Amino acid sequence: MINLGETLKRLRKQRRWTQEELAEQLNVSRSQISKWENGSLLPDVQSLEKLCQLFDVSADFLLGGETRQRELLREVTDVYGTADVHETALAALDYLLRSREMSEAVYALAKLPDKKRKHVETMIVTIVKECSELI
Repeated sequence: MINLGETLKRLRKQRRWTQEELAEQLNVSRSQISKWENGSLLPDVQSLEKLCQLFDVSADFLLGGETRQRELLREVTDVYGTADVHETALAALDYLLRSREMSEAVYALAKLPDKKRKHVETMIVTIVKECSELI
């Protein structure tokens, strides 16, 4: 399960804010933001409320609750201007957001030149299909 720190860091980076910039908006120290993001400290209730308002998300979403797909759909709509996203795409996005290693691997894959990327994608699809058949 994704934790508050990971969610907070992702939301902050989506807006291209530094920890210092976020701290200023919340009237807390940068070190406080750092502690929230690394999980060594949780925000107090008032700070959690401010975070929810600032990022326009629910506390349930920040804390990794059950409304994740609805919140993901809203984020995708904000970024891409459409809510026309297939359920499997949302599930894949959710998976990537929950797995830092896979997320970084897919990001690295996306940066490859087209020909190399398509070759790797074909290998990955084949491996996943074969593994799915074994299970």
